[in-house]
Amino acid sequence: MALDTGDSVELEVTKVVHGGDGLARHDGFVVFVHGGLPGERVRARVYSVKKSHAFAELIEVLVPSAHRVSHIWPEADVSRPPQHRAGGADYGHIELGYQRELKTAILQEALTRHGGVSEEFASSVQVEPVAGETDGLRWRTRVTLHVDDRGLAGPYAERSHTVIDVDSLPLASSALDALAVHRGDWSGHSQIRLVQNSAGDARVVIDTQKPQPITEQVGDEVFHLSDHSFWQVHHGAAQTLDALVSSALAGSGVSAPGVGDFRPVDPAAVHLDLYSGVGLFARALGRAYGPDAPIIAVESDSAATDFTTKNLRDFSRAEVVDSDVKRFLQTFTPEGPVGTVVLDPPRTGAKADVVGQIIALGPQQVIYVACDPVALGRDIALFRDAGYELERVQGVDLFPHTHHMEAVASLRPTG
Repeated sequence: MALDTGDSVELEVTKVVHGGDGLARHDGFVVFVHGGLPGERVRARVYSVKKSHAFAELIEVLVPSAHRVSHIWPEADVSRPPQHRAGGADYGHIELGYQRELKTAILQEALTRHGGVSEEFASSVQVEPVAGETDGLRWRTRVTLHVDDRGLAGPYAERSHTVIDVDSLPLASSALDALAVHRGDWSGHSQIRLVQNSAGDARVVIDTQKPQPITEQVGDEVFHLSDHSFWQVHHGAAQTLDALVSSALAGSGVSAPGVGDFRPVDPAAVHLDLYSGVGLFARALGRAYGPDAPIIAVESDSAATDFTTKNLRDFSRAEVVDSDVKRFLQTFTPEGPVGTVVLDPPRTGAKADVVGQIIALGPQQVIYVACDPVALGRDIALFRDAGYELERVQGVDLFPHTHHMEAVASLRPTG
């Protein structure tokens, strides 16, 4: 029986896939149901039909999973019509430990299916919580709300630009939620951003308001940036990722099964931080290889590079390049060997052109910080085809109650 847009169907969900959708089949035809959990029987309404699959919105849970719980955000609960459900917490109906089991399975599958990694290696990879995480709430230090023609500021509904009226922001930090921006009248404006730095200072950024300088602290180090700059959203994310990258720089990972010891990295080689933002990982390179280590940080956002320069002022041979990464690599000719390349690309990943250009430099180590497991797997396959093997992969749940995750992978040449 063929499916059409608008059809209401009963489905058995068998697994959760990348992106947070539950996978089901209707007469053998694949249907992705956002919000469905393995083992559940649900009623769903089809909203898009492709050649090989369809997408459906969850209308009712007929037989719930034992891992389904009351949603952390009433305005996002399945009891509301899909067009009135707040977006931004699409795992909020799942027991927190089980969320991480699902994310671990998705990351492991991405490594084996897209990265060609052995089952043995992938089975050792886990998605772990941030240290000290308890209920997965109050972690967002950056929140964007949209304003509708009523002057109401709130999140969009999933898959739409409809602003949802909400009573609370359970993922926002307590200080940001206490600003009560979502209860005010913002007529005449289009977007409200809430920002809290590591010192606890909370502020409201309205529309295209002029950027203001702020600082963030990671361990004992202070980073300069603005309230418009990219910075990790989870209050513990920068510290967590800095620790994972620093650990990889120290070579404390376990070699891939069947692969011998990796060669050490030469501290005197040139080291690259690609998609560097304001220099979080460039500073980690400097700590690992010394204040005189040659480091090049590459970032296309000119507003960020001014701060990066300031944040790297203690490293005498650090250079900050305001450039698209692909364009930079096309013309970059190092004066000697390349040591470690750290890259933190956007969600779409580095892709073949950038990965190929990195491989051509022959780096002694690659540390890849990824926010998309499938893009990570795809790019790992490119590196492995060129003779780079995984030293380790560590997943971390920087986005509790959402389907998103982060992972840090380190690779070294085996030849």
